[in-house]
Amino acid sequence: MVSWHIRGEMDEIDVDQTGHPTMFSIRMHHGGEFTSFPGRKYIRGKKTFVDLLDIDTFSVHDIDEMMEDLGYASIGKPLYYHFQRPLGDLDFGLFALASDEDVRYLGSFVAKHKLIEVYIEHDKTTLHTYLMSPTHSKVRITEITEPPSCSKTLFLEWHSTPAVDLEDDMDHMEKESGNDPTPTGHLEKDLGNDATVTDHMENDLGNDATLTDHMENDLVNDANDFGKFGELESDNDESDDSDFFVDIENILDDINVDMQDFEMNIDKDVEWVGGSSNTVVDEGTQDEALEVINTDFLASDSSSDEGINGQRKKSIRAIQRAHENDEALVSEPFYIFQKFGSAKEFKDKVKLHAIETRRELALEKNDKNRVRWVCKGTIPKLGPNVEVNDEEEICPWVLLASKWKKDVNWTVKTYNKVHKCLQTRTVKAWLCKNSYNGGLRDYIVELQTRNPDTTVRVDVESEGNPHSETRTFRRIYICLGALKKGFAAGKRDFLGFDGAFMKGPFPGQILSAVGLDGNNGTYPLAYAVVETENISSWTWFLSCLGEDLGLNTNSNFTFITDRQKGILNAIADLFPCAENRYCVRHIRDNMRKQWRGKPFEDLLWTCATATHVQQFNKGMEELKKLNKDCYEWLKKIPPQHWSRSHFTGRAHSDVILNNLCETFNGKLNEGRDKPIITCLEFIREYLMKKIVNVEKAIGKCTGPLTPTAMQTLENIKKQAEDYRSVFCGNGKYQVSGPWMDQCAVDVVQQTCSCRKWELTGMPCKHAVATIWEMRKNSKDVGIPETWVHEVYWLKTWKQMYSFKIEPINGRSMWEKSVCPTTLVPPKHHVTIGRPKKKRRKSAYEIDDMVKGNSASRILQSVTCSKCNNIGHNARSCKGQKANAPSGSGGPGGSGKGKGKAG
Repeated sequence: MVSWHIRGEMDEIDVDQTGHPTMFSIRMHHGGEFTSFPGRKYIRGKKTFVDLLDIDTFSVHDIDEMMEDLGYASIGKPLYYHFQRPLGDLDFGLFALASDEDVRYLGSFVAKHKLIEVYIEHDKTTLHTYLMSPTHSKVRITEITEPPSCSKTLFLEWHSTPAVDLEDDMDHMEKESGNDPTPTGHLEKDLGNDATVTDHMENDLGNDATLTDHMENDLVNDANDFGKFGELESDNDESDDSDFFVDIENILDDINVDMQDFEMNIDKDVEWVGGSSNTVVDEGTQDEALEVINTDFLASDSSSDEGINGQRKKSIRAIQRAHENDEALVSEPFYIFQKFGSAKEFKDKVKLHAIETRRELALEKNDKNRVRWVCKGTIPKLGPNVEVNDEEEICPWVLLASKWKKDVNWTVKTYNKVHKCLQTRTVKAWLCKNSYNGGLRDYIVELQTRNPDTTVRVDVESEGNPHSETRTFRRIYICLGALKKGFAAGKRDFLGFDGAFMKGPFPGQILSAVGLDGNNGTYPLAYAVVETENISSWTWFLSCLGEDLGLNTNSNFTFITDRQKGILNAIADLFPCAENRYCVRHIRDNMRKQWRGKPFEDLLWTCATATHVQQFNKGMEELKKLNKDCYEWLKKIPPQHWSRSHFTGRAHSDVILNNLCETFNGKLNEGRDKPIITCLEFIREYLMKKIVNVEKAIGKCTGPLTPTAMQTLENIKKQAEDYRSVFCGNGKYQVSGPWMDQCAVDVVQQTCSCRKWELTGMPCKHAVATIWEMRKNSKDVGIPETWVHEVYWLKTWKQMYSFKIEPINGRSMWEKSVCPTTLVPPKHHVTIGRPKKKRRKSAYEIDDMVKGNSASRILQSVTCSKCNNIGHNARSCKGQKANAPSGSGGPGGSGKGKGKAG
């Protein structure tokens, strides 16, 4: 019969347990779940107190009975018990409560702490306490009784054993296992027979696997499910960039690159300044009777410990040793009597602390004897009784270190660690400044040293004083040597240009040049960080790129852009002979501002995808019949920039959407809010991993063509089955098919009058039908795959990704730059309001047009029921005359009528 007592959270216990060293209470948190690390909390749960527990008789089975009393016995789902170490938090203070050893560890706190927090997880556990132990682990087999309809099942769990005295633990195991000090002997004794653990597991699990095999399989599966800090990982595939105008003939097939572990070696907010240790040292594991010498700490106090002064110094050293252990617990970085070798060392650590905690710390006193730091953070004023002229509250955080008379070190004398203020973003600006001061030049040296033939160019603001030792950073351009070689091996003179905004405290844009490989995957070639998108920045970027690719004014390259600010003029000035395509989706977005509706979009797409001029003209005439104003507006955009009918075949691609650049920008989303060096490293590491991942995919491919090219050609072959080819002499054929589709094919020139073969480099349906006809006549022409341009060959694709980006060292191993000037960051840009994290969406994107399960009325034209004018409703009507001009409302539907009252 149990002696403990269950009470509600509001009930009071009428028995005092303080005089009983073995008696304690627990507060059970059940029915809820843990949030993710860090800042873990237990949410949506209930609390129940259990009193009059005796640690001498307490066991895990008592918790099982408590859970049955609380109504969880009929659920039939596994339960996971954890207890929180007193004075610990939910991030690092939770330990498993599943065995007698765990109960013994809990009992070490009962004498001083009478209330123990116990947390229950239902069905599954998201914590690592059942898989990881501070000292050693054991295998434990637990027999769990299922509901009557289920049989008993043996569960194998990797049991977390708390750090205890190993000698006592082994004695305990020897007594229970028959002098067998191994975990296996303990298990055999529990199972009640002489069979080995392996035999029991083989019989109960129904196969011949050994215990080691099961453990390895379980641990591998668990390791795959657990992410950083032991938390279960969750997928988040949300992307900032999207495209709703899909070219099904040119779907991008981009290999996925996992960048989740990019920040394992750096702090998310701190750049190359190190981080706190993740090693967890439990205060309960330290043997108080054993004094351990810390070889990492050099004590400077050499005076005698005699008398009162000696006792004081002895106490201070004890405090210092205790807090050094706490630092391993990633606790407070400062404490009273903490010593620093110099004022600079003290100030540097405070600055680092300000960055890590995002606090606005400032020097209040700084002289030869005292350094005092205070917090200038903002404390919010909430509530209905707040007055405008109320005196601003000051954050109580303060830290003082001093050095007096004959002191050798600076000692912390005052420290209040409490913050009442909000976290700030201004410390990140200070951090970014350090990235420019020499660090960026050192990074460039390391990058070029490890990656031969890499081009890096830095542009600075003009300096009036030529003798100045500083230069203000403006732009940086990077083209890795491996990417230059790989792009040349791809044999496709086609590049897309785009820009993406930086999200940090300094203004800027990331410009990128992205190519297309033979499998319709993106192949980034060069990238740059510039101050903004304008003629100057695009001209500078394209000039650097032109030098790397050997381009000049007569080069016949093909580009595709979104018609960004300044890029059209830059291309026209530098590469007047190049073919410059416009992204059709952006043309569509501009057209929507005046002419909305599916008929307009369908006709635009018909004209853009037309492969010959006659088909293009037919589409334009249909648009003219639909709306003449729209036709005149679209006619002003030269068709050689947006319609396939006017493209050349130099690029071996008929792409009309700039998806390749938008796809690349989406991959950089997590790196665009970082300081300059971390941002550049994020891009480089992504590209390094991407090349390796694509190469792995290539190794699994067979056949003469890339997978995407093979699938495209197979679709063409199916269409060619309905066509008939007639030989006309001189290598020319007349090919006819359904819907009066008839074209002329020239196998010598490898062209077709539909121009599809010429545009893409892949035989069209007419050409495939001709090749089959030639094979029927015993001509040695090979299969259709041999007529495909080498851009799509598997061999070409493999050669393109054979050039690898080399790894680089950490900052501590970088060679110092010999440049005599120091880079300083551009002017800090303070944005108004909350900093934007996502790109600016188009006004007509579908995300804004659908609200829940209903169509939104956003941007819908409003017609007044009184005067029949557009731009306002009857409530705001001022008596405008019927059929009067509607002012700025018009087709856009956003302005209000400007007619005067009648």
